[in-house]
Amino acid sequence: MPIGPFSRITPVTGPQLLPMAYQPDQANVRVSEPIGGPFPARRVVVRPAVRILIRPQAGFYVMRLRSGAPLVTALIYQLCPMVVPQPTTATGPHPEDWCRPLDRSPRYEARIDGKRVDSDRVWTARSLRPVSRDEFEFRSGPLRRWAWENPSAPEANPQRLVDLDAIPPLF
Repeated sequence: MPIGPFSRITPVTGPQLLPMAYQPDQANVRVSEPIGGPFPARRVVVRPAVRILIRPQAGFYVMRLRSGAPLVTALIYQLCPMVVPQPTTATGPHPEDWCRPLDRSPRYEARIDGKRVDSDRVWTARSLRPVSRDEFEFRSGPLRRWAWENPSAPEANPQRLVDLDAIPPLF
């Protein structure tokens, strides 16, 4: 375990591991406090990983359909490279023949608020933010049901801008 001012930084060994160093709950620029060592007043600035627009990543996200609108759930998932084998025996094809790797790039699909859309629509959105599975399930379950029961809530119509004057005060 390294000791010194750089011990809180996640090591990145190659460009393929760069997205794993991104921490979604942090701000755009993270300033880490030194743990201690020979330079106690030194700070280290760590920038989050850059999103590569031609390489979508499967995951749970929230995004805005337009500027000033409420957040909606977005999901990017990878399709299984399913190959339907020809039946060769009386018992059917071997189970390993059903899902074998293909010699092409992985295919992705996406959903915004439960509706199927092009994966580029989600991945290239400026307001895209990764969330945990629990937050995704809350926003697509109980929060969505609450919005259906309260049609005046901003979450009931995510295409409209949020009018703060129309929302009743909390207290």
